[in-house]
Amino acid sequence: VMRLPRPLQIWDLDALRDEFIQTEFLGFSDGPLVTHRETGNPLDSGAFLSVHLIRLIHGLRVGECNDSESQECTQLSSSEWTNMRQYEQRIHLLEPYLDVLPARHYDTTATSGSTAEDAHHDHPLIWPKSTLESLFPKYTHTYDLIVHYRRMIQSEYDALGQASKVFAQNVDFSEYLNMRVNVLSRAFGISATENDSGAKWPKSEEAANESLLDEMISYETSNFGTYLDKSHQSSSFKLRSMSPLLDMYNSHPNPNVMWRYNEKTSSYDIRASNKNSLSPGEAIIVSYGKYTEGHLFAKFGYVNGDGSSPTEANLAVFHRPLGDVGLGRQYSLLPFHAWDSVSSPKGEATQLDKTKQVVGMQSKELLRYLIFDDGYKECVKVSDNEEYDQHEELKFLKLQHLIRIANDIDAWVVRLPEKFPDAKPPQSLSERPELGTDTSKVGVNAKKMLSTCRLLSLTVDDIGREAVDYLREGLSSDKFEVEKDGPTLEYRTMMCVARMCGVAMSRYGEYLTPKGRQEPKEFGSREWNAWYVRDGEMRVLGILRQTLLSEANKLKRQHNLQNAAAMTMRENVACPIEYS
Repeated sequence: VMRLPRPLQIWDLDALRDEFIQTEFLGFSDGPLVTHRETGNPLDSGAFLSVHLIRLIHGLRVGECNDSESQECTQLSSSEWTNMRQYEQRIHLLEPYLDVLPARHYDTTATSGSTAEDAHHDHPLIWPKSTLESLFPKYTHTYDLIVHYRRMIQSEYDALGQASKVFAQNVDFSEYLNMRVNVLSRAFGISATENDSGAKWPKSEEAANESLLDEMISYETSNFGTYLDKSHQSSSFKLRSMSPLLDMYNSHPNPNVMWRYNEKTSSYDIRASNKNSLSPGEAIIVSYGKYTEGHLFAKFGYVNGDGSSPTEANLAVFHRPLGDVGLGRQYSLLPFHAWDSVSSPKGEATQLDKTKQVVGMQSKELLRYLIFDDGYKECVKVSDNEEYDQHEELKFLKLQHLIRIANDIDAWVVRLPEKFPDAKPPQSLSERPELGTDTSKVGVNAKKMLSTCRLLSLTVDDIGREAVDYLREGLSSDKFEVEKDGPTLEYRTMMCVARMCGVAMSRYGEYLTPKGRQEPKEFGSREWNAWYVRDGEMRVLGILRQTLLSEANKLKRQHNLQNAAAMTMRENVACPIEYS
């Protein structure tokens, strides 16, 4: 269908080779190394790709300004910022693409009733806060993803502006935000190797003999630099590229063409898939990759709306994860070394340092998970005396394990598989999708969440009356999960997850009512897309809760455990938090 050659691709590697970016942001020539102010974490390479694209666009404007005296021209006053000497042989080749990159993704004068045609540019990361909160309840899964992406972009802009007065004078937040959304939603992945001529082009003569690994290590970003030095074990490097034409195709999990990066030709090859043949006039559909509905909406700004993607919901109901917030190492509210197995450039922290840091920020929230004392007739009260009490030690060990998993998003997220995995992609954005075959997959993947609730539900009588030793030994393992033990523990575990589902569902408030769950009339509108994602999250929570309540009652009957003290659950009145 198409071959996109390297000269038309704009890589994040190209941005990292930008002399302005190296000097102003990456610590070259004794310049500053830009980091997120609150954490000291380095920025993702996508931030520098965004700066690079804006610079190219501003550089093109300089030529236009020679014949114009518009206000827009007078703003581009810095020759350092608009100096395109490094790209004079390439910039006009890229000009047609740079001209069509969306400059705005959202009309701030519009308040409602956006059309399906507008929806493609109506990206949630550009929405005003009031619009976001009118369509998504606070602290629900997709709401949090959108908020974290926006925090990342704001933090990047603040860091870039603080490091470079030239950048701050020439780029306002609105322009950076829009370009960052372009990079998030349009860049394609590349697996480049040392022998890839595309990675060597265009490379300065001074760096011609430098290995690609050494070069990538020299760029201190969240995905390269010191992190790469400690984590890199393969012969390829995960880069990203802005890709003209390829990024204009619509995406679906069941595409009719396949794309891949061809390292022999340094090009993107787009070919008809083996399963389909293309007919004249048929829309070309690619796949951006495997994404859940929430991630698809938060990152790319659209949904397929046909049940072809899995759906997630978040059961971290009493605390806010601060480490991996769903964006991996692109952005975190904690220093990377506090939660990531590969330490950040600041060096490795001891387990004690990690614990102190997380406890200081989250301990009061995490204690709320320990106020139920399920399996005990009486609440377990932690006392001040020095007399040993195994029930108290068990609670303390639970808190230590909670600290370790508090910022592992996978320990708190549950997922429902695709309902219609073979759904056919529509031919246009305004066309309602054709649903596929309902696979009746209603089994929610909650394996890690069940392990989390087993941890919370343990009593000293579980694990052969060795629960204390079991948790103590588990602290020495990086991947410790509480496995199934007996029917009483499993009953409490299922009831614990069901309880958290109930708390999570309560956040949706009026959206749980028949009126709130009513489908908006205008397919593809902002309101419809938000309804689709929101309703999917509620569906995940509802299915999981009902399934677990049913299974828990079945377990009760099978093992005749109705009167067992170990079956105690506190559903209405929890223990005082002071006890913990």
